[in-house]
Amino acid sequence: DRAYMAQSMKFRFLFFRGEKLSILSHDIETNLQSMARFSICCAKYCVLDKEMIDSLTGDKSSNPYAASDGKLRNKQAILDEAQSTMDFQTIGSVYTQNFFISFWMGDYDKALEASDTAMSFPSAKMPKVALIYHILYRGIAAFHLHREGNGEKWLKEGNDMKDQMEIWVKNSEVLFENKLLLLEAEYCASMCEVILAKESYKFSIKVARDNGYVHEQGLAYECMGKYLMSVVEVQEAECCLLSAHKCYMQWGATAKANKLWKDWNLGSSTESIEPCTAKRQRDECFRS
Repeated sequence: DRAYMAQSMKFRFLFFRGEKLSILSHDIETNLQSMARFSICCAKYCVLDKEMIDSLTGDKSSNPYAASDGKLRNKQAILDEAQSTMDFQTIGSVYTQNFFISFWMGDYDKALEASDTAMSFPSAKMPKVALIYHILYRGIAAFHLHREGNGEKWLKEGNDMKDQMEIWVKNSEVLFENKLLLLEAEYCASMCEVILAKESYKFSIKVARDNGYVHEQGLAYECMGKYLMSVVEVQEAECCLLSAHKCYMQWGATAKANKLWKDWNLGSSTESIEPCTAKRQRDECFRS
């Protein structure tokens, strides 16, 4: 069990680290059947992670539950069994997965609803890699809801997430700096501080790129693009969204990239690529 638990934790770490999703998906598939045979508990968490990866890649041919030979039928069955046995860790894991998927697909209301449930269990607040991204994504979603006019409580919630990241960044700038910068950008955007928001977005993009976090670079580009759209800086916004699309494709998150392309009608924006790229090359915030 310990060996399989270490393996499942490795897969989870690689996912959040930004491993190429096609490689990670293949590695999980290769090991899932033997894991299900000898440690169904570890397989359960890997199946949930594989399903999350499939939602990002758009792989509809994959059925990670099939590797368990009927022991794990589907996510609802996992949740039902966990609720009947009061397995709070598994319940929290299911809702955390729902949160991550909803966040990446842009449904922030649904994401925060799942987050509220997940975070109501003590296991969700244990110091582990998923918590870092839970705090980051919850902060982004909260600031977004505040800017959409859903109340001051979401500004406070976003600030609480930012405050937590400020504590963590003291332990590792490499891991936390770009995330804190992104939450600071979202805060400035919520406070109508346009110049400060743009600077923080740009620095978050730069630090994510320098540290090799292509998925987080894409997220920062996406957040900046959405914000610039809201302040009617359309050409630069389209440039950021196109850059986000490119990052997501590099990561292997084809379904996420395609959704971004469709939601923002980026097919009609490709003529903006050259002038935007030239502008970005002159922008020291992106390049130095």
